[in-house]
Amino acid sequence: MTKDNLRKMWVKGLLMAAVVATALPIPDLAFAQLVQTATNSQNSVFKPMLDIMSYACYVIGGVLVIGGTLKFKAHAENASSNPLSHGFSRVGAGALLLALPYLMGLANSTASSTMGTTSTFHPFGWN
Repeated sequence: MTKDNLRKMWVKGLLMAAVVATALPIPDLAFAQLVQTATNSQNSVFKPMLDIMSYACYVIGGVLVIGGTLKFKAHAENASSNPLSHGFSRVGAGALLLALPYLMGLANSTASSTMGTTSTFHPFGWN
């Protein structure tokens, strides 16, 4: 080990000791919060974005389901040029997008500790 590398390690160690020494008198700011507090604060910050994503899933899912039914109609009119798989794939993707906000809300309620105390479930899922 060269003298320059040893000096760099000493400087890094002293800087780290200075950071720890300044953080010790303020434990609330230096150490992590409780998981529930962190989760609640994140939910309040991301709630508007999650609502917009839920609405987008409902709109896009509805459009895909309607498009899939139109593909079924096109297949009924001309089966040789319109395969049935296009209709099934659009209806399946639309149904998945329509169910996604509910499933994510169910996962959110399961992960939260207040699931036993709430008696209602919101259709958008983000309490």
